[in-house]
Amino acid sequence: MRAPRTLRTALVATGVTTALGISAAGAFAIDAPAAKSGTSAAPRSKAQRLYVQTVKLADHVSRAKVYKTGKDRYEAEIWAKDVRYGALYTQGRAAYAQNNGLHITLHPDGKVTSWVDRAKPKPEPVVQRVLVGTATLADGTTTAKLYRVTADHHEADILSDGVRLETLVTDGQRAAYGENNGLHVALHPDGRLTSWVDEAPAT
Repeated sequence: MRAPRTLRTALVATGVTTALGISAAGAFAIDAPAAKSGTSAAPRSKAQRLYVQTVKLADHVSRAKVYKTGKDRYEAEIWAKDVRYGALYTQGRAAYAQNNGLHITLHPDGKVTSWVDRAKPKPEPVVQRVLVGTATLADGTTTAKLYRVTADHHEADILSDGVRLETLVTDGQRAAYGENNGLHVALHPDGRLTSWVDEAPAT
């Protein structure tokens, strides 16, 4: 949550309540002076309030203290770390508020629900492969394209007649091995590529 002073400044200009028949969607109602239209945004006297419950909100930091202020009238004070930074009022219709991804609803029966926006997943880093060489392997027909991704990360595409058979990957710590029809290929940690073929069985 942002500093309460900043929130209070931002929310005073939109301090309206459904209890007064004015939409409260998207902003907390605040103990503010009467609006220019002559409609007061201030809550009922605290002497008329009946405490109902305290609800922990979805951000695990804020909480809402709910009071019954009259027939079908409820108020929810929004607190964070013992600082009151807003309130919602309702009479017969739900009141909504949102701040820094925390959404709060005060329902007509005094129930409070809340949820937080899901964090956007971080984009996967783009892997840049740089071709550093092409080699014909020990069988005389298979080729390998060697790529450098980072100083300690190399990859080798093993190709036969232009079709990729497999990709070997080394992270700089251990060699990667591949085998196809008696052709063996090794991609070493430093990016070197070696290959050999099985010896033909004796007749």
